[in-house]
Amino acid sequence: MTHWGNAVALLGAAFQIGRSALAAYQAGVTISGQNIANAGNADFTRLNGRLRAEVGGPVLGGVRPGAGVRLAALQRNIDEAVEARLRTSLATRKGAETRYSAMNQIESLFNELSDVDLTSQLGTLFANFASLQTSPTDMSARNIVLSGARGAVDEFRRLRRGLLDQVSNLNDTIELNARRVSDVAGEVAQLNQQIVNEESSSGQISSPLRDRRDGLLRELAEFVDITVRHQETGSVNVYIGSEPFVEFDRSRGLAAETRIEDGLEIVDVRFADDRTRVNVSDGLLAGVLNTRDTIKDEQLARLDQLANGLIYEVNRVHATGHGLIGQTATTGANAVRDPGVPLNATDNLNFPVQNGTFIVNVRDRASGTIITRQIEVDLDGIGGDDTTLADLAGALDGVPGLDATVTPDNRLSVTASPEQEFWFSEDSSGALAALGMNAFFQGSDAGSIDIASNVAADPRLIAAARGPEAADGDNAGSIAGLGELASQLLGGLSANEFHGETVGRLAVAAGAALTTHEAADTIYQSLIAQRESVSGVSLDEEAINLMKFEKAFQGATRYIGVLDQLANEMLSIVR
Repeated sequence: MTHWGNAVALLGAAFQIGRSALAAYQAGVTISGQNIANAGNADFTRLNGRLRAEVGGPVLGGVRPGAGVRLAALQRNIDEAVEARLRTSLATRKGAETRYSAMNQIESLFNELSDVDLTSQLGTLFANFASLQTSPTDMSARNIVLSGARGAVDEFRRLRRGLLDQVSNLNDTIELNARRVSDVAGEVAQLNQQIVNEESSSGQISSPLRDRRDGLLRELAEFVDITVRHQETGSVNVYIGSEPFVEFDRSRGLAAETRIEDGLEIVDVRFADDRTRVNVSDGLLAGVLNTRDTIKDEQLARLDQLANGLIYEVNRVHATGHGLIGQTATTGANAVRDPGVPLNATDNLNFPVQNGTFIVNVRDRASGTIITRQIEVDLDGIGGDDTTLADLAGALDGVPGLDATVTPDNRLSVTASPEQEFWFSEDSSGALAALGMNAFFQGSDAGSIDIASNVAADPRLIAAARGPEAADGDNAGSIAGLGELASQLLGGLSANEFHGETVGRLAVAAGAALTTHEAADTIYQSLIAQRESVSGVSLDEEAINLMKFEKAFQGATRYIGVLDQLANEMLSIVR
């Protein structure tokens, strides 16, 4: 019976080897099936079954061949270094794509290749003044000047509205994407917990959960530049810059916070838990923030600066000219903050004033007698008696035939006595233009620029002449040359040069964003190819694996059939 017992034990162990082979190769077929089923899943990581020979089994002739085979573990074919580089590439690619798209929209807004762009409108404005120089008494020429000025004003306002709309749209995009980032980060935190729980209980890698988390991390990388640190427990920690964002099952989340800056609503991105600002350097959010701030700090600021410079330079010439009719009363378009402080005090006016003088001329219409007075604008900072608006009104009020006051809203008002008219000339201080006296334009930026209301109502007030002679067009000629004349308010550039530089900077920024996007896309495509070579599913390879596992399964089946025959023969002997 001992020999029979050994034989039965050996036969039982042999059956166990066959059973383990059937189970292992059936699992191999299942793994290949899972790979094939997910061949079109971009987030899927190809799986391999790791087979291991079992130790033990029967002793045959003093040799122990083993106890069969088992599926020891599932192996995910993933290169974490490639994944990290891929996430970085995604952030760079998406950030550059966002910047390029936004810059393209701004270029379309400026529409510089058309004949109605700001460059053309400014050219028309100065050309119309040049035409007025040769025909200063022609009312149609004066109306054409107003028409050209209206075109420039409308274009300034259209561009500013368009840029403000861009800022508003980008603010909305920031809010929307901040919410999405928070949602994705929250899902990553939940998956961290699920992965740790499942893998600790099963002792095996949960590939579907890890694939889902990897896909979310790639999506997160498109929004913000992240760093991922894998933990021994199976969870990941996510950082934005050096700040922790996701730690195990906790996400700090992002929140959009609105503040007012220079009258504009600006949306910042902050961590939701403690409201500290998030410093992002790449990705979609960084692209949107960067573009929004570029529009605000450069495009919008430079457009306002150009309008401010144009208003000041045109008004500086226009203020010292004479129209077809003299002025009997005028009130400055620009108010000071405080009429009792020096004109050049900080934030007192939107335009610069310097130490200098100007001349006021008063003519008696009946006799033609002209009284000329020089008005000093003392702003040298010496002696503590620098000129204030109240001082200036007092000096003008002392001129025979003039009544000058400071209005309740802090503007300078000058009125001539009956049968008197006046005009200004030779202003070296810039005070007249800064105060908006005898102005052609009113306003101080691209949103408020307009033709002075009295000039728009009566084209005869366009100061084409330097003096009271109607046929004099020298002042119009001086205004016509301003398009090419350097301005201190435009950094030493002319209006045409300044705007050309603005458009050039925009084109360079758009071109740089396109180049960065193309380079990043090339790197991205290369990394995708690398990832596919490691983690992607090859249907040809899986077909070969299926054949191999099928043949192995068939062999195990035949092996068990042979064992069955042996068992029957042993039973027949016993009978």
